[in-house]
Amino acid sequence: MPERLAALSVLESRVEAGHRSYSRIKSDLDMRLAGFAGEKKADFYLEEARMKEKPVVLKDVMIPSGGKHVQVDTLVLHPAFILVLEIKNMTGELHFDEETGQFYRVKNGVREGMRNPEDQLNRAVIATERFLASIDLPVKVHGAIVLASYNGLIVQGPVSRPIFPVDRLPGHVEKLEKENRAILRRSDLHYVDDTIKLLSREKQDQYFKWYNLTDIDIELGVRCPGCFKIGMERGHGKWSCTDCKTTSTDAHHATLEEYRLMYGEEITSKKMRDFIQVPNLYLANRLLRERFPTANKNKRNKRYQIKPDLSLLEPFINHLLYRK
Repeated sequence: MPERLAALSVLESRVEAGHRSYSRIKSDLDMRLAGFAGEKKADFYLEEARMKEKPVVLKDVMIPSGGKHVQVDTLVLHPAFILVLEIKNMTGELHFDEETGQFYRVKNGVREGMRNPEDQLNRAVIATERFLASIDLPVKVHGAIVLASYNGLIVQGPVSRPIFPVDRLPGHVEKLEKENRAILRRSDLHYVDDTIKLLSREKQDQYFKWYNLTDIDIELGVRCPGCFKIGMERGHGKWSCTDCKTTSTDAHHATLEEYRLMYGEEITSKKMRDFIQVPNLYLANRLLRERFPTANKNKRNKRYQIKPDLSLLEPFINHLLYRK
């Protein structure tokens, strides 16, 4: 589950539709959801590949590059090869213009210029190669453009990179394993994974800066795991939804993961009380103590550390995917 997709899903549902930044949040979310749907399809076909060595597959990673980060849709780490996949869930007739370097599609008779996936892929491949060299793993990085939608037709293909429909992905990675000698150890693959995760952590407050949001723009309350509306009521040791009548003893767990995405991993009892809308600090403190360790030793201003667990938001994200 890409963290940025999860954060945008939370923001879109907790910011009023009339807010000046709502349309931009929704547009960014829709784009991410379409990309995620394509990535899930690519995952399915990657699992079908018959390879001697099982690869490590990283999703939606941010590769450090010159003080900034380059986004990689899918990074496949295998002892015999490193592969960057640029996954596109596009429809229409696709044209890569070799002379101008431009990319456009024709859909329903309308010609539309778009970012060139080949350029995006080349940038990601170069950034990945430089990053690997910086951690003493100077290896060649392969790249490919994968079309997740069968309604995307290649009229004029890219010059420097292969492009193919998603169901050809198993054959492509099988060929790479066969044609390349294993030069990386399994420990190298996990080292790359751990290093990327360590270096690509972004500041949690960036979402508020990007979309000009303040705390008062965020709707408070626990999200119902049944209908996904916000505003469950607490009573007799459980949460109750007034809309669909769903009850839950732990609905606040996923809501706290939403808090983490927006505000960071640390939370106090007061912030907990305000965010999940419970009547007193004692209950807020008890709910935090049951699940999370303390982040400091100060008894008067005790902070708790929310352990990241994006799997808690998978039902909500899948609801948004199928809603489309």
